[in-house]
Amino acid sequence: MIAPLIRATPFHARAAAANRLNAWQARNGWTLASAYGDPHGEALAARLTAAVADISWRWRLMIEGPRAEEFLARLLTRDPARLVPGTAFKALWLTDRGGLRGAGALARYGRESFLLIAAAPDFDWIARGAALFDVRVHEIAQQEGGLSIVGPYAAKVIAAAGLDGALDGLKFRKLFWGGLDVTLSRFGEHGGYEVWCKADDAALVWDRILGAGAPFALKPAGLNAMDVLDLEAGIVRPGRDYEPAEGGFVTTPSPIELGLESLVDVDHAIFNGRRAYLQAPRVQTRVGIELDGEAPVPHTPLLRDGRIVGHTLGSLYSPALRRAIALAVVDLDVAELGTQLMLNSNAATARVCALPFLPIPDGMGP
Repeated sequence: MIAPLIRATPFHARAAAANRLNAWQARNGWTLASAYGDPHGEALAARLTAAVADISWRWRLMIEGPRAEEFLARLLTRDPARLVPGTAFKALWLTDRGGLRGAGALARYGRESFLLIAAAPDFDWIARGAALFDVRVHEIAQQEGGLSIVGPYAAKVIAAAGLDGALDGLKFRKLFWGGLDVTLSRFGEHGGYEVWCKADDAALVWDRILGAGAPFALKPAGLNAMDVLDLEAGIVRPGRDYEPAEGGFVTTPSPIELGLESLVDVDHAIFNGRRAYLQAPRVQTRVGIELDGEAPVPHTPLLRDGRIVGHTLGSLYSPALRRAIALAVVDLDVAELGTQLMLNSNAATARVCALPFLPIPDGMGP
């Protein structure tokens, strides 16, 4: 079997120079820094000052054609007719039986053009559906790179870099920035900004952002720190927390048990898998789990009175909370805040807590 191709992002040269530990990992076929020296310090910077992360690994699919809106209305759990150019929303796409295939942000570029951004690719499924509507789809990750700037001073970093940061969440605009064509967006879950640029301009974009952020203690953050930030925000991610459904008739994972109901508009009557979603049993839900200790416990059974009542998803140590935390799927009768649970792997205890674990940094500065 031929090993999958692992590619370097457009920012790799700058990331390599900053990656003192030479610590790397692959995500979606891209090489990313695991950490630039201190992953806990990088996660804290995203909460106390500002952090910048390479998000070029995010899957990006351009969807174009006269029937693009019609196709996306069938694919996604929200109606793209709601969007005007320059705006976006978060939505899911499901199997015919209501299993979760993917989650992402859909941005409208024009009357017949959209961009889908997600944490995991699903090209073949979407391309087969698009062909039925004579809609064109193509991936753009190799032509562009992206940086995410998050933290309380994110807006100040953007302003110091000479970019107009007057942008609401889930909106974007194209800018001409000192000779470079870039897109500034606010698609992320952490209250910050994203700067998207041509691959050939990536080194200059990195230098400008890092230079502008120096007075605000901006730090580059690796995947480990950003995963901690995701978990603290209660965000479920494919690969870390669940495996997406494959095939057209798979029923799991359920958007309901993963707590993603807010990304489904039940008034949107034509999305694929709608009937199965509405008929799915509601017996489990996603909660936060605080652990008595610092050791993470990913994908571990949870017990109540000797009975398995759920399991953890992703689990990491939170430097802000100074303890290990986890997302979990549990039975509804044990989902009440403060419920004490036991870990199947040892005698340690865990408590059900509210999500998010910590407030999301607003990104707009003190």
